[in-house]
Amino acid sequence: MRSTFKTAIFTAALLSFASGAQAGIFDKTPADGSGVYVSGFVGGAFPFDADFEGTQQPAAGVPGAAGANADVGANLDSDVYYGAAVGGRLPFKFLNVFQPRLELEISHFESDVDGGNFNGGNQTFSGQQSQTFYLINSYNDIRWKDNQRVVPYIGGGIGLGVVDSDIQYFPNNGVATAPTFAAQGQDTGFATVSAAGVTLNATEKFDVFVEGRYFKTYGIDAERRFIANGNDGFNADLDDDPDGLTLTVGTRVKF
Repeated sequence: MRSTFKTAIFTAALLSFASGAQAGIFDKTPADGSGVYVSGFVGGAFPFDADFEGTQQPAAGVPGAAGANADVGANLDSDVYYGAAVGGRLPFKFLNVFQPRLELEISHFESDVDGGNFNGGNQTFSGQQSQTFYLINSYNDIRWKDNQRVVPYIGGGIGLGVVDSDIQYFPNNGVATAPTFAAQGQDTGFATVSAAGVTLNATEKFDVFVEGRYFKTYGIDAERRFIANGNDGFNADLDDDPDGLTLTVGTRVKF
């Protein structure tokens, strides 16, 4: 796996800072608007290109050269991103501005493959990759008065990302007309998100919000497999850290 501990530690530190009031790091002041809520959101996911890397170790009878690179790059289309969360806003602020919220979230998107290359070559690509997140989120609403209707916020989350890849391709050499190799597999890795948004307090019980995110999942494994003519032979272990952006609109119902 690639070394990703520095990024993970940095994200965790940001989350700790965002929730500093809970640890007593900052002086706390009482605040209105606390309570439990449920939320749902939908929008667009804009994943960056997949960049699987590995070294070929082909099984007997499988094409490939042992020790050669096995770098599979795939262009991923944007797709619908949706999810739901249950959370709560805490009854205090720190620095007299930041009011914390905590959430448990599940979210998902699935992207089609639109082009790519193997080891920088010329191939035809197809397939898809889906990502599902299970997150613990920490936000801070920026509230300079209790009856504020438009509330910006910042925060992020940590948790698990489940990535399911089925990326297929064949060389444009005039011989193959159907997929000959694939990068396939489902794996779970440590996931982080960084987020910022704006909430409109539409009513006492109902919010509307817009949010943008950067997401990343670390150490996702797949296999390069030879699939021509019904074969299913191992060629190489692959590794990637998929990331990208999302933009969503959602609602919260407060209790």
